[in-house]
Amino acid sequence: MLVGVSVRVFSVLALTAFAACNTYNESLLQGSLGSSLPAAGAVGMGGSSGDGSGAAAGEDTSMEGGAAGEVSSGGSPAGGDGQGGSPTSEAGSSGNAPLGGTTGVGGTAGSSGNGTAGSGGAPIVPLIDDFEDLDAFVNRVNGRNGPWYVFSDGTKTGTLGPLSIKEFPTADARPDSAAGLHLTASGFTVWGAGVGADMVNQAGKKVAYDVSAYSGIRFYAKIASGTTTTLKVLLPNVHSDVDGGECNETTARCGDHLFKTVSGLKTTWAAYEVKFADFTQQGFGKPQTTFDPAGVYSVQFTLTNTAAIDIWLDDVSFILK
Repeated sequence: MLVGVSVRVFSVLALTAFAACNTYNESLLQGSLGSSLPAAGAVGMGGSSGDGSGAAAGEDTSMEGGAAGEVSSGGSPAGGDGQGGSPTSEAGSSGNAPLGGTTGVGGTAGSSGNGTAGSGGAPIVPLIDDFEDLDAFVNRVNGRNGPWYVFSDGTKTGTLGPLSIKEFPTADARPDSAAGLHLTASGFTVWGAGVGADMVNQAGKKVAYDVSAYSGIRFYAKIASGTTTTLKVLLPNVHSDVDGGECNETTARCGDHLFKTVSGLKTTWAAYEVKFADFTQQGFGKPQTTFDPAGVYSVQFTLTNTAAIDIWLDDVSFILK
């Protein structure tokens, strides 16, 4: 999280469980943008900044397929036999302006490293969500406005915690940060459980988002002792998600999302990076021979239940090219 960002008053969100479907409750997506905005980022002729450094990503491991998931606590169904899905609810209000530097020709963005600005244009902001506003939406910048949601593989004996975006307890505190996303789950025996966010929602449906300005995903994570130490970062897109209309259950199964495995999660906070160039598929669905940056729907994090799941996520962002 970024230094100096104040925590807004938390509005209690109505988290409603829906039957598995591919549309949102549109009324949940009409919250205000908020009035407490950070300082504007750099705007100028070619002004730019870095995105910061991070820890190395983990290694690829074995891949799991499985049964379609179920909605839980306002979550989403898993897409086909894969490891992710599409949201049906979970919303709130949000609104974060880009942080950073000053205005001027040739000026650079401030130390927060929130992107480049074209001639008279708005800066490209890599931050997806820092969770400081305590709501269930990604930060509303660069056209992004989608909701966070939880999902699972549908194991009847599994227990999936609700979507939890809250202030850190003392034991899980992070320097210069006040809040994060917390996921707990246990008892799922197919591919596990996860949490995700869609990038854009319009008229109650997710919309493809162009990530061509970015090269990957960066995030902070911390797990509880004795819990799952490996996760997968997935990119549901128009080619692998049922909403894209290109996959189906007969000739090209849905749910075979691009993904990258991150292993060796720690019980202390650490930064992790995954590059789009390293994403691959399990191989049961429609092949994606090249990465299509203009067709991304979501970013998702899934964990398998080789042990219980108990993970905090924070400062989820794209990596600027």
